[in-house]
Formats: sequence, structure tokens, C-alpha cells
Amino acid sequence: MGERTADGGKVLEVYAAIDVGGTKIAVGIGTDDGELKATEVMETDPNWAKDEVLDRVAGAVVKVRQEANVSNQDLVRVGLGTPGPLDGPVLLEASNLHNWRGLNWQAGLESRLHIPVAVENDATAAGIGEWMYGSGRGTNHCMYVTVSTGIGAGIIVNGQRYSGARGNAGEFGHLVMRPDGLSCPAGHRGCLETLASGTAIQRTGRERQSQSPYLMTLNQVETRDVFSGYEAGDGVCAAIIDEAADWLALGLSYLVDLFNPEIIVIGGGVGTHAPADYRERLGNGIRRWALPALGEIVRLVPAQLGQDSGLMGALALAVMEN
Repeated sequence: MGERTADGGKVLEVYAAIDVGGTKIAVGIGTDDGELKATEVMETDPNWAKDEVLDRVAGAVVKVRQEANVSNQDLVRVGLGTPGPLDGPVLLEASNLHNWRGLNWQAGLESRLHIPVAVENDATAAGIGEWMYGSGRGTNHCMYVTVSTGIGAGIIVNGQRYSGARGNAGEFGHLVMRPDGLSCPAGHRGCLETLASGTAIQRTGRERQSQSPYLMTLNQVETRDVFSGYEAGDGVCAAIIDEAADWLALGLSYLVDLFNPEIIVIGGGVGTHAPADYRERLGNGIRRWALPALGEIVRLVPAQLGQDSGLMGALALAVMEN
């Protein structure tokens, strides 16, 4: 963190942040107090070879550094959040990004930028961001759960991130809840993602469209339509959302019993934008299924960082590593 000047003012340190996603890659320059000075977004091209990916990302870092009027010598570290699974800084696999298998983010970017690079799973990075700059500030035991197309978690224990042996801790969406359930892309059946993610809500909405007065008027049902029907009082939509919330709450109760967090931050497209009574149902489910002494103390809150959560998480990762 930044040192103090003679008059007590803080000297802010400068970091680069990279948020890698399946459709876009965001790059930013920020300070250790959580302010982004410049950002750049590029579309992800799955046809890029590994060297081209690294060249383009490194070039974007240089571009935003120049826009922020920061010299290369003033950059302390780069933080990068990426989909997994990982083997440390190496990308083992990523959906729809098959050319990138084996990409070593750390070695590749350090050789191009000559700055230390820290790499984390994207959900873990977002969890660090919410803990450092968002809803989890001031806590020592914080769980971040993203509910969107998939489901993942970032884990903060005793003020430190928990990444696991290879950097893949927090694959919360792949907890098997129903061994006889639907298959998931990871090769299991009945994972939490198949029951409670935005994708699961959309799929069930389409399956039950003909039963719902609200949904039957639509050409193509999306996740947001099921939530809209829920808020409009449609019974079928309400049943779909309640079922998904109950499965998620059951999964969250396992996290509560395992990690005894002070706070669970709910993010992602579904988690952030869902109505308050969805989160209330999650809280009720946690208190129903977790050990009472643990479930009664945990607070369930929405994420604060919004669309910048990935970049802020990567920034927070870089700051935490320093």
C-alpha cells in the first residue's frame, strides 16, 4: 500500500487491472484507493492464438497507462482475473476459448510488460474487489457469490483470499445437489448451476412457457422475463424463481457451515438485479438449513461494484499481492 508523505498525506500507488471474459476483455489503470484512472475494452476473439492474446492485452495495458499519464516505472503490479480452471497462472480450459488452452498469463505478460503479474480465477478476484472496495469492506470473513450464466464464489478468510491448491477454490456452482439431475458442461449431473443459475431459470421458463399467462405472450423467454413475471404476480414465474432461490439457499447454507462468514455478497447479473424478496428468500433458506449459531449471524447483501466488478477485482488483487 502507499506510504505516507512527510505531511501525513498518502502517496497513491498505481496498478494495472485486467478482466478477461468470454465476450470482452477490460483493461484499466487504477490506484490503491480503488479509483480507475483509464479503461479500455476489447472484444474477445476465440480465434486468437496465445501469443496474439498476450500481445493484444499487453498493448492495451500500455495504451491505458499512457492515457492515465503513468510511466511504466510507476506501475507497481498487474492484477488479472480470468475464467478457469487454472493451474496457478496457467489457463487449463475456458469455454469457447479452446485456442487459449495452456496460456500462461503470468509469464507471457511479465515478459512483455516487465512488471509483476498476479493471476486469479475471476470469481475470486471479484470477491477480493467486493471485500476491499465494495459491500464486504470492514469484514474479515467474507463470501462473494456470483449468480449469472453460471455460479461461482470468492472466499475471504481472516482477511486473506482462499484460492486453493491450484487457484480453483470457489467452484461453488459445481456442487452436486441432485446426482440424478441434468448434466452440466463440467460433466457432472445435478450441479447447483443446473438448478439456480440464470441459465437454469431461463431454461425452466421456456419449458413452462405454455403454463404461464405472462410468459406465453413472449416469443423468446429470457431470464429477465421470468423475473418480470415474478414481480408482476405470475404464479408460474413465482414458482420458478422460488425453486431456484431455494436451491441456491441450500448451497449457501453449506458455505455458511463450512466457512462461518460474517457476510455473503451476492453479485452477478441475477444476484445484483434480482428483487429484494428474492434475497430475503435466500436469507430465510440459509437460516433454515445452516446451523443456527452460524446462519443467524451472517448478513446477505447485494454487490456494490456493478459493471466494474471484474476490473475492480483485478485491481484489488494487484493491491493485495503487493
